[in-house]
Amino acid sequence: MFSISGRGMSLVAGLLMSGVALAEAPATHEVHGASAGEADQAAHAFSEANQRMHHDMAISTSGNVDMDFARGMLAHHKGALDMARIELEHGSDEQMRSLARDVIDAQQREISLLEHWIAGHDDSHESQKAK
Repeated sequence: MFSISGRGMSLVAGLLMSGVALAEAPATHEVHGASAGEADQAAHAFSEANQRMHHDMAISTSGNVDMDFARGMLAHHKGALDMARIELEHGSDEQMRSLARDVIDAQQREISLLEHWIAGHDDSHESQKAK
């Protein structure tokens, strides 16, 4: 079973909030460590990742709290993974790049756990086969 510490939840929340802020902020040509064109590309990538994550998190609830949680968190973790990859592609601060690598490692483990759990507990596929 996985668990996210208070620090981990704060980290994920902070990364997600920064993606929202970047997605909503106008592009600027005064970005440190990146050219204006690269900053625009990164802002566009953050916006797309944020939109995809929120779309995928908007699950139809099933009445099974555990399954709904797992499906929503799966989309949430994939969004964090996308954001960390954007940092590695466009970011220049080594502390943030190191954090992005840590986020990727942690999110990949949790994504794997969630996918495995969903596959083992998804009764909707079994009930559809019986019909």
